Amino acid sequence: MFAGLIYMFIAALSFLLVLSFLVFFHELGHYSVARLFGMSVDRFSIGFGKPIWRRTSKAGVEWVISRIPLGGYVKFTGDAGAASNPDAEKLEKIRIEYAKTPDGPSVGDIFHFRPVWQRALVVLAGPIANFILAIIIFAGIGMTYGERSFVWVVGEVTEGSPADKAGVQTGERLIEMDGQKMRSATDIITYISLRSGTPIMMSFVTDGVTRAVIVTPERKTVRDGIGAQVNVGRIGMGTGEGSSRAFTKLGPVTSVKYGVRELSGNLKSTFYYIKRIFSGKESGKQLGSVVKIATVTGKIAADTASIDAPAIDVLKAYAYNMLHIMASISIALGFANLMPLPVLDGGHLMYYGYEAVAGRPLSQKKQEFGFKIGFAILLTLFVVLTINDIGYVGSIIS
Repeated sequence: MFAGLIYMFIAALSFLLVLSFLVFFHELGHYSVARLFGMSVDRFSIGFGKPIWRRTSKAGVEWVISRIPLGGYVKFTGDAGAASNPDAEKLEKIRIEYAKTPDGPSVGDIFHFRPVWQRALVVLAGPIANFILAIIIFAGIGMTYGERSFVWVVGEVTEGSPADKAGVQTGERLIEMDGQKMRSATDIITYISLRSGTPIMMSFVTDGVTRAVIVTPERKTVRDGIGAQVNVGRIGMGTGEGSSRAFTKLGPVTSVKYGVRELSGNLKSTFYYIKRIFSGKESGKQLGSVVKIATVTGKIAADTASIDAPAIDVLKAYAYNMLHIMASISIALGFANLMPLPVLDGGHLMYYGYEAVAGRPLSQKKQEFGFKIGFAILLTLFVVLTINDIGYVGSIIS
C-alpha cells in the first residue's frame, strides 16, 4: 500500500514537472523574442486560473504560477486575454494615454502596433522553442547515454502472417524498409505500426546476398509499452539469434545531428499519421490529450522506479525515460500549436498571413468571430481526445 502511494506520487510529480517545464519553455520562446524586439509584456503565466504565486520584475512583467498547471501564456500589453487577441478599445486608450505622456512608454512598445513580420516571429518562437528543446534533449541523450542502434535478425515468423505470406525467412537480417535504414527497434516497430494495409518494401541480407520482399502489415490489437490496447500494423516477424542492441556515445556535433534527425523522424511520423486519418486509413483513436500524457508519463515513471536494481541504475533509467518522453511531448506541443486555429499560434500566423497579403489586418469583428469558432473547435477536439484517453486508460486495466 505504502509502495503504491509512493509510485503514484512519483507518477503525478513526473507529469507535472514535465508538462510545466515544456509549457515554460514554449512561453519563454514567445517572451524572449518579444523582449528582443522591445515589446511590452504584462504577464508571464505558467498555468491558468487564480495565481498561487506571483512576482513583478523590474521590467514590470508579472511572473505567475496559477492553480491549473495545464498550459500557460504570455499576455502582451493590449491583449484582451490569454489567447493574445487584441482588445481594440484598450489599445485605443493606450494610444491616447501615450500621446498625452511623451516621456512615458511609446506605442511602439505594444505588440499589436508592431510590423506584421515581428508579430509573426514572436508567435512562431513558441513552437520553434519546443522543437529546439527536443533537439537539445536528444543531443544530451546522445552524448550521455548514446545513440541507439539495433540489428534485427529474423527469428520466429508467425504462420499465416504477412511476413510468412511474403516469404520472409528465419535468419535474414533486416537492413532497410522502403529504402530507409532503420536505426533502432523502435524505428522499425513504429514504421510498421503506422502502415497497416500499406505495402512496405523490406530489404534483407543473408550471407552477403540481399533480397527485397513486399510485406503488407495487417491491423492488430496489441498491448503497447505500458499495457494499453492499441490498434496498429503488425507483420508477424520476431527477433532471433544474432539480433543485437547497442548504444554509441556521440560527440557534440554528431549529437546535434542526432537530435535534428530524431526531431525530423518524429515530425514525419506525425504528418504521416495525420495524413492517414484524413485519407480514412486511421480512426485517429491513437491521438490523445492531457489524460493520456499523464498516464504514459506517470506509468513509465512508476514502472521505472519499481525496478529491482541499484538506486543509481534506477535513477539513470528514470532520467533516460523521462528525457525521451519530454522530447516527444515537446515536439507534439510545438506541432499542436501550429494548427491553424485562431486561439493557437497557427491561427495567429494565419491572420498575419492575411494581413501581409492584403496589406491590412482582418477586421476586429471577424477576428473575434474567428477566435470564438477556433475555441469551439478546440473544445470539441479536446472532448474527442479525452474520450480517446478514457478508452486508452480503461484498456490498461481491462
